[in-house]
Order: sequence, then C-alpha cells, then structure tokens
Amino acid sequence: MVMREQWKRTHDAQREIAKAAAKGDEREIVLARLGENLPSWVIFPDVERAEWLNQIICQLWPRINNYAYDLVVTAIEPALRDTLATSYKMGSFRFEKIILGDMPLRVRGVKVYDSKRTDRDEIIMDLDVIYAGDCDIRFSLAKVKAGIKDLQLSGTLRLILKPLINQIPLVGGVQYYFLNPPLLDFNLIGMADIFDMPGLSDLIRRIVQEQISAMVVLPNKMFIQLSDDVNARDTCASEPRGVVRVCAIEAKNLLKKDVGVLGTGKSDPYVVLSVGAQQFKSKVINNTVNPKWDFWCEMLVEEMGQTLNLTVYDHDDAPRTDEFLGRATVDMSLVRREGTIDIWLELEDVRKGQIHLKLTWLGFSENPAVLKEAMELSQNYGVATSLLTIRLDSAKNLPPAKEGHKPDPYAILSIGKKQQESVTLEKTDSPVYEETFHFLVNNPLTDTLIVKMMDRKSSAEIGSLKQSLDTVFARPSMTMEKQSLILNVRSEARVVMDMRLRILQVKGKGEWEAEQEEEPKEEENNPKQTEAEAEPLLPATSTQHEGSSETISLSGEEDRVEETKTTELATSALKTGPSDNEMKIRLTIRYSAQTQMLVVVVITVNGLPIYKDELPDPYVKMYILPEKSKKHKTEAQKDQTDPVYDERFDFPLLDLHGKTLHVQVCDKKFMRKSPNMGQAFIPLDDLHTGNAITNWYPLVQ
Repeated sequence: MVMREQWKRTHDAQREIAKAAAKGDEREIVLARLGENLPSWVIFPDVERAEWLNQIICQLWPRINNYAYDLVVTAIEPALRDTLATSYKMGSFRFEKIILGDMPLRVRGVKVYDSKRTDRDEIIMDLDVIYAGDCDIRFSLAKVKAGIKDLQLSGTLRLILKPLINQIPLVGGVQYYFLNPPLLDFNLIGMADIFDMPGLSDLIRRIVQEQISAMVVLPNKMFIQLSDDVNARDTCASEPRGVVRVCAIEAKNLLKKDVGVLGTGKSDPYVVLSVGAQQFKSKVINNTVNPKWDFWCEMLVEEMGQTLNLTVYDHDDAPRTDEFLGRATVDMSLVRREGTIDIWLELEDVRKGQIHLKLTWLGFSENPAVLKEAMELSQNYGVATSLLTIRLDSAKNLPPAKEGHKPDPYAILSIGKKQQESVTLEKTDSPVYEETFHFLVNNPLTDTLIVKMMDRKSSAEIGSLKQSLDTVFARPSMTMEKQSLILNVRSEARVVMDMRLRILQVKGKGEWEAEQEEEPKEEENNPKQTEAEAEPLLPATSTQHEGSSETISLSGEEDRVEETKTTELATSALKTGPSDNEMKIRLTIRYSAQTQMLVVVVITVNGLPIYKDELPDPYVKMYILPEKSKKHKTEAQKDQTDPVYDERFDFPLLDLHGKTLHVQVCDKKFMRKSPNMGQAFIPLDDLHTGNAITNWYPLVQ
C-alpha cells in the first residue's frame, strides 16, 4: 500500500503539471517566472504560437468529440478487443462511454515549412499538441466495469496538405501522423482502481499505445480526402529515407528488481527497440544486471525527424508484471550523418544503468553488384540485404467464397515470417487497392513473395500465387511494372502489382551529407524535438551570472523567494552586460542527452575595438572541436561595437566528452590584417545535462 500511494502521488504531480501546461498561456507563464528580457530561444523562436488555432479548436471541440467517439468505436475498439483476446487471453472488451470533456486539445506551437524545404505540390506543418483534459471514458473488460480519467497525450503531429490543386478547396487532401509515438498517461477508475498499480496500468497503456501506433504513427498515416479527383492511397505513399540497422550489444549496472531476502538480487533484462510503429524485442537474459544480447534488427526510417526509442525491462514469470529498467533515444539524423555509431548511452528515468548500441545507416543502391558485399554481412548476422517495394494495384475476376455471393477480399503478402495485410474492400470480385508495401529481404536470389487473396467474412482463401524475387533482381533497374500475375484457381483471377528491389548499402561518415543538405534540417523537420518531444516545452533551466559559480535551478517549486532574487540578478545582468571594456561574448549553452543536441544562443558581444576610426561589422562563427564539424555563424551587425544577436544554433552531438566549443568574432569589412577580432574556447565536458548556462566569456585575440 505504501508503494502504491507513493506511485500515485508521483503520477498525480506529473498530471497536474501537464494540466497546467494544457490550459495555460505559455508566454504569460514564462514571463511571470523569468522576466521579460529573455533570449529568443526561450520565447519559442522555431515555432509560431497559434492562439488563433486554439480558439478554433475550442469552438470545434464538441464536434471533435463526436468524431473521436466514432473513430474509437469503429477502429480502436475492435483492434483492442482482438489484441486482448489473442495476445493476453483477456475476456470481451467494450467501451461503454466516451466523453472527452470540456477542456480541448491545445496546440503549443506550429512550424510551417517554406517552399525550399518541401515539394511544389504540398504544404507541411508540425503541431506540438497536448491533451490533458477532463475526459470520462468507461469500459467493460471481462465483465468488470472500469474507466479512464486524467487522460494525457502529447507529441508532434505532422500535417501535410497534398496535393495542391487548381480548384476550390485548392487542397486535394490532408494527411496526418505522429513522427514518433506520442506520450500517453492516464488513471484507472472503478473496479480497476483497486489494481491501479504500474503493472496493470502499463499493460493497458502499452496496448493502447500499440493501437495508436498502428493507426497514426509512421509508417501509418491517416488521410482526409477533400477532392474526388485525388487518390488517397497514392498521396500517402512515400519512399523511406533509409534503413537503420541496430545491434543492442549489452547493458551494464542495471537496477536489481528481483531482490532476495538478504538484499542481494538480479534482474532478467530484455530490451524493446522501436522507430515509429516498428518494434522489436530482444531475448531475455536471466539473473544478471550486465546482460549481453547481441540482438540485431533493422527498421525503415520514413522521416529524418524520427528517433530510435529503446526501453529496458525486467522480465517476470507472473503475467503482465515486467518492470521498467530505463529508456534512451537516438536521433536518426545523427546516425545518417555519422554513417556508423558505436556508443554507450545512459538510461533515463532510473538511478543507474547503461546500454551499448551499434547503429548503421543504410541507403539504397540500384547497382546489383552491391549485393555481394551485403550478402557477406547477412550470412554472419542474419540481417537484410535489400528493400522490396510492392505496389498492389488491383485484383480481377476473383471467385466467390460462397456460391452466389461476391467476396469481401483482402490480400496477405508474406516473405518468410514477415507478413503484411491490405485493406478489405466489400462485395467486389475486382478490388482496386493501390497500396504500397515495403519488405526488408535477406536474400533476393532465393526468397519468394507469397500473395494470398482472402475473404473477410468467411476467412477462406480464394486464391494465391508465388513470385520468386530473383526474377525481379534480374530485370533492368531491378523493377517489374504492372505485372498481371495469375492466381492458382480455375477462374481467370489475376493480381496486378509493381515490384522494385533496392540493395542496402553502407556508407562512411559524411558520404550522405550532400544528399542530406537537400532535406529539411533536423530542427525544422521536428522543430521542438529538443524540447517538445523528449522534454516539456519549457525545460528545467538554470542561469549562471558573471562572478558567481552558483547555478540556480528554475524548475523546482521550493525556495521561491531566493529563486526570484537570483532571476532578477540574471535578467539585470542581461540588460547591463559587463562593467569594463574587455571584449566578451554572452552565450546561453544547453545540452540534452535525450536528443543528443547542444543548443547555443549567441546573445550579445561587448567591447569590440574600433580600427582606424572605422566601426566593425561583427559576426560570430562557431565550431565543435576536435571534429570541427559544420560551421554555424550569425548575421553581421553593421557598424557595431556592442552587437546584439539573440540567435540560436543547434549542434547534434552524441556526447560532450572531449568536446570544445570554439567561438570566433569576425569583422565582415576585412579592413584589418585578419578578420578575426577575438575568440574563446569553451570546454563542454563539465556542462550539466539539461541545465542551460548563461554566462559572459572573455575573447582573446
């Protein structure tokens, strides 16, 4: 009971914070706590505030509630019922009541991409959304009445208006999806409240999360059709950006969850890895806190804003009681940039624990000769060598499952143990699917694609075919277009499809950079990922003012009087700057271990010299040493000795060990012997993860 009360208090406090964020005015909250003189990155420089959109949502909320009810009953409830019955052996499930309440979903920020970052026939925007409302959801599970309250959901929702057309409404349709699984939390009420411990709550949360991912997390998308001339499935079809190959090698110093009478114990750890809705689970290693898995898997990466999410659990023999041992994330843009990463990651949300990963980025090659190299690695580790893309166009002349009745046909496509399923079309013997499927293939020279046409009502097979992939491999460009393949039935039944093979190719560091520069930058693909997805929109911040080594935390509620005093000192220093004429630069620096991102805000420079009675046009440029990776620089300020920039820059970094921030202030006029006016070398080893440090740094020539 003590553990249960402690667990409930912790989660109740987290829910209250989320509710305050969901119904509050972010700008007022920030300014009330920190004052008005803040760097632009604190007042949401990358994301537009959208109070107008929140007003619209508020007025539409009753209609949205009706739409959500229909969606839950028609799509989510059947899937939940099947999952609970087949995977967890739990009885019948049914929603009794679904009311989302009076508090609407809130959009905390909007990012709209400019035309340089998108195709000509689309508009892309990302919404940072949160729902923490007063919902009332009731359900019955195995004749037990229960309910959900304090439902919270947050994440980055991408909207794509596509295609753009020449007739009203000018947009052919809207597709929407989450780049990464949204954060989900809730409380159980009713009879289930008696058992509202982490085990049962985590089970239901995991099942609901799986169903959400299957519907609206990449590669799954939802589409609202606005024009009859637009094909929804073709519009949603897209090519993956690449494949990430992951090896979960080992972990160390994990928590001991199976504690014995004498206080000693071990765990039985396994790891779950996911990118979007794709998920893989390693084997369980018994009785150890230092497991060695050597578990390999591969996942498609649809967008560069996606992350690899991993969670470590302790396996228990009792059903549905696996315990949490920590989590970590890796941004896919980092893997693409580096080519191959071999890294130890600190596990988050636990006291201790590390996990060792090797990640490799794989691109696609049209050269069949590359297969030989890919096959060597596949034989050693059982990994994939190629990507097969199938566009299932249609089927024709399907036989009836029952005499005199047209079938409700759907297709099951499989290669080895991998299987995917098309949508079901009702009462037709010539269905048109126009769906795209992707398969990672181990050996295209020996593997076979099996297509089965099934009837939904009777679950009977109404035809099948086999297609050897070596036939596709032997074709020009490894492509077969509009192939009409005969089913193994007496009628003239056929399936029409396209097939294309691409070989997975490993490249070294920097070899993908030319291609990467043509795509949206990481922060633009997911503008608030460094804060909105992995952390709250306003992360815990600290301010360090000149002349003091003290770091003042602004995230807690205790010591409010002292916090207000130190905040006033910090904002006063930001106004006045240094008291002498020494050349200095004022920076805010923050590192997030969750997203491996170093954020640097160039605020101002003071005390720059005048050369031959000519004022300088100063700008700031920065590198990360020793790699001296991609340079960032500010705009030049004309005729200024005390320029104010207030510009933010992001550096993707796996860790800070041995890293130094090299800052240079240069004169754009080039009247001096050297444009370099002063520089600073700032070691990053001692920077505390999650804390933002604002300080003046001396510049030396």
